[in-house]
Amino acid sequence: MSCKHPKGRHDQDYLRAPPPPPPPKTPDASNYTIEEVEWVTTTILVLKVKYPNCFACAFEGNKVMVFVGVSVQQAMRWKKIDPHFRDPKLKGLPSDAPSPAARFPGTPEGWTDAVAYAKTKAQR
Repeated sequence: MSCKHPKGRHDQDYLRAPPPPPPPKTPDASNYTIEEVEWVTTTILVLKVKYPNCFACAFEGNKVMVFVGVSVQQAMRWKKIDPHFRDPKLKGLPSDAPSPAARFPGTPEGWTDAVAYAKTKAQR
């Protein structure tokens, strides 16, 4: 009986599992935990969101974001929160958070700065 594998390939090559994919470099917008919330007004929201799958993210995957022009009802429907800035003209699904108005480091100081920024937006 002769081997029918391509030249240079043997049974042990087929038995090896393929290498695992590299860890994601950007957060999965649908895999998150909301760590902190502050409504500065009824339409200005500050969130600290943890993205557990983002191994390349600084601050242990924590992102602090400010959302302007959103309601509690809209935020309650969000299934995806993408921390990246996007063209505001691009409308997503009602289950997608809009692009953040601002983003800060996922640290206590970043949280304080985000709330202060949101308060200045509220005064305009």
